[in-house]
Amino acid sequence: MTRGAVAVDRFEDVDASAAALWGTATVCSLDFPDTWGGLVDLEADAAADAGHRALGLLAAALSGPGGEDQLAIRRGGVLARRMVRAPLGDAEPERTWRPRGTVLVTGGTGAIGGRIARWLAANGAEHLVLTSRRGPEAAGAGALADELRALGAQVTIAACDVSDGEAVAELLAALPGNIP
Repeated sequence: MTRGAVAVDRFEDVDASAAALWGTATVCSLDFPDTWGGLVDLEADAAADAGHRALGLLAAALSGPGGEDQLAIRRGGVLARRMVRAPLGDAEPERTWRPRGTVLVTGGTGAIGGRIARWLAANGAEHLVLTSRRGPEAAGAGALADELRALGAQVTIAACDVSDGEAVAELLAALPGNIP
């Protein structure tokens, strides 16, 4: 539980040390999902009466359904972070970028990387280079490569730890038409 770690609107100030703790806890939630409990942030300047209301909201949030693991409790209620598309008004969305040439997809044999690779192949990428630590030995890598080839892309699957700069440089240097 933190106080003032997150802002729920543009008028709310954030306590830097509480925000750092919130950020660290968020990383821990990704690294240790099996032991993760959650985060709750209370208002930094809650008065005593608002504090009692906040405790009631906290108890309701913890005991109720919902599955949220990051909440902010404010005078207005319990809030959870959401990503929403920005309204376009009357404008049509612009979708002008199309992949071309060789495209490198790090984590390319995983679930998200595979989805991205499929989109890239379907939208014009000529050569997909999919990297992962296990490369062609990754589960499903062969089937993914076959699927991408059926979409018209040339596919290279390489074992490469992208945190190793030398390994990435070697991979890029070995590609046809590499960029110095």
